[in-house]
This record gives sequence, structure tokens and C-alpha cells, in this order.
Amino acid sequence: MKKYNIVIGLLLIVFAISFSVGVEAQTEQMNLLSQSINNYHLNNYSKAQELINQINLDELTTSAKIDTLYYRSLIELALGNVSKGKEHLKQLNQMGYDYGLIHYELARIYMNIYNNFDNAYYQTAIEEFEKARALGVNSAQFHRDFAMAYKGVNNHEAAVKELELAVSIDGSVPDYMNIANMYKEQNNYSKAEEYYRKLLDRDSQNTTAISELGDVLIEQEKYDQASKILLKGVKITPDSVITNYNLGQAYYLNKEYDNAEKYLLKVVELKYNNYRALYYLGKTYEKKENFQNAKYYLNESTKFNPDYVPAYIALGTINLKEGNNYQAIANYSTAVEKNPEYADSHFHLALAYYQADMKEAAISELRKTLHLSDGHSSARQLLDRLQGE
Repeated sequence: MKKYNIVIGLLLIVFAISFSVGVEAQTEQMNLLSQSINNYHLNNYSKAQELINQINLDELTTSAKIDTLYYRSLIELALGNVSKGKEHLKQLNQMGYDYGLIHYELARIYMNIYNNFDNAYYQTAIEEFEKARALGVNSAQFHRDFAMAYKGVNNHEAAVKELELAVSIDGSVPDYMNIANMYKEQNNYSKAEEYYRKLLDRDSQNTTAISELGDVLIEQEKYDQASKILLKGVKITPDSVITNYNLGQAYYLNKEYDNAEKYLLKVVELKYNNYRALYYLGKTYEKKENFQNAKYYLNESTKFNPDYVPAYIALGTINLKEGNNYQAIANYSTAVEKNPEYADSHFHLALAYYQADMKEAAISELRKTLHLSDGHSSARQLLDRLQGE
């Protein structure tokens, strides 16, 4: 009995020693993990990698092993070691675990945010974003990044939806600007207007948003509203070329020609080679029946953009009004030469031929007009009349 007690005692001592050693080893491993995590969050990725790679997974509990693999994956990804990061993620998957934040980080890498590749791999990034979303990642920044990936594959509709989700969580001024710009690119001017106005509710002095809002209001033919908002922009930044130009255009389209002249002259004073401003200035003088100035600025417009068809058509129209039929034919012919697929160029050339008593040439151009634009009612009516004659 005495010998038996001695054996039991020895076994207890051995167990106690083994337990003490195990606890000490576990504590050492956990200290390494803690230090590695701290360095990771301080962006000291190389140090974090050095520390975490010293950890012996066999000496860890299951939960500590999972934590170690999780941070090993994130650290390797942060260092640009995609294959190693995915290898640790695979180990976690084999243990029955998956993490959205790892897939989110993979998505950002495939978007080439850290310049790991020569080009971004947007479709692969989208696949990783989808996995991250399915695993519960749902921050405003996540949706902003996801939107960038969709924009990279030209899926602007999906990109807008992601940005709207970002706004619903924690919207920022750039979010509203990006949403509005994408709606504008899709020609959805009413939605673009909505988001530019929301942006201006937050930042009323944002002249870029003011100018863009003015532009989409012009596209919706809300010229009076456009001129009022753009006038505010000009008061904030008097020397803004784009805001002055949009304001001058809005006034022109609203038939306020004196105001249009004032702001378009301001544009060409600030930047004389703005061919669109020169064009609208020429059109403004045409409406004021100052044909000499009108032709001067329209010709200047073509100097800075020799391919700008509307300027040639406007010059032809003025020459036609003045009875300069052959000069008008030359202007319209240049417009056709610059863009043979533009139906209105052929139609205006037909008008000039008709006024110059060149009936067959006019009929030919009217047929070309209708070939390009079957619904061109003015061309159809004139062609029917000429053929009836």
C-alpha cells in the first residue's frame, strides 16, 4: 500500500510539472500572438509576420489556433503575399471557418489598391466582395469599395446601388457626388439632380456640385432654375470657367441674350480657346442679329475645334439668312465632311441647295437625311414637296 501511494504521488508530480510546462508554453504562444496582432494594427506588417511565424500551432487551443491562422492570413495579404494569405484561409476553411474580412481584403487586393499587379482584376474582386457580403461585412467603406469594382466592369447601375447603401450607413459628400455623377453618366438627370441637391444641403459652397447641378438642370430644360443656381456659383467663385460657361449657356437657352453675352464673354476672357463658349457667344450674337460678331466667334470656335459640326451649321444658317447661298453650301458641306453620319448636316445642306435653285442636289441630300434619320419630319415634308413639283 505504501509503494502504491508513492507511485501515485510521483504521477501527480509528473502531471503537475507537465501541466506547468504546458501552461507556460501556451502563455508564451499567446504573448507572441498578442504582440503580432498589435503590430498588425500599427501597420508594422513585417514585424507582425516575424512574431506570428514563431507560433507553434500544435501548442495552441483550437480557438487560439483559429485566431493565429486568421491573422496570419491578414498579415500575408497586407504584405502582398496573396498565395500565402489564401493558403491560411484554406486551412481555416478546412477547420470549418470562413471570414468576411479576409475576403474583403482579398477583394481590395484584386482591385489593385496596393499596386500588387499591373492591372486591377475587377471581376475577381467582385467575387470576393460577394463572399464578404454573404459573411456579414456591411460597412460604408465596404460598399464604396464594392462600387468601385462594379464601376471597373462598367456596371454603373450596380455601382450606384452600392454607393446608396454606403450613404444609408454613413454618407459623405464624396458619396453624394459619386452617385450624382454616375446617374448623370447614365443620362438619368432627375436622379442626378436629386443627389447634387442632397450634396448641397451638406455643403452649400461646393461649386463643383453647383456647376454639375446647373448642367443637369439644363439637360432637363429647366433653364430658369439652372441660371439661378449657377448665379450662386459664380458669386462664390467669380473666375470659374465651367460655372460661367454653364450660366451663359443657361441664359442663352432661356432666351436671356444680354445675360448670356455677359457671362460667355467672361468665359472667353478667362479661357479664349473654349470653343463651346465661342460657339454659344456666336449663337447669342446671331439671336441679337449682330451677324458680323456672330460669324467672327463661330469662326473662332472652328479654329480651336476644327471638327465642331454645330459651328459650321450655325455659320451656314447665318449665310443663308444673308443670301450668301454658296457660302452657306460651303459651310454645310464642311459639316457633312466632318460628320457624314449626322442627319441635320445633310438636311441643312439640302436647304441651301434648295435656296440656290439646285433642286436635284437638294433631293439627294434629303434622301440621305432620311436614310440616317427616318423620323426627320422636316426632311420628309420638304422631300415630298420637291418630288411633287
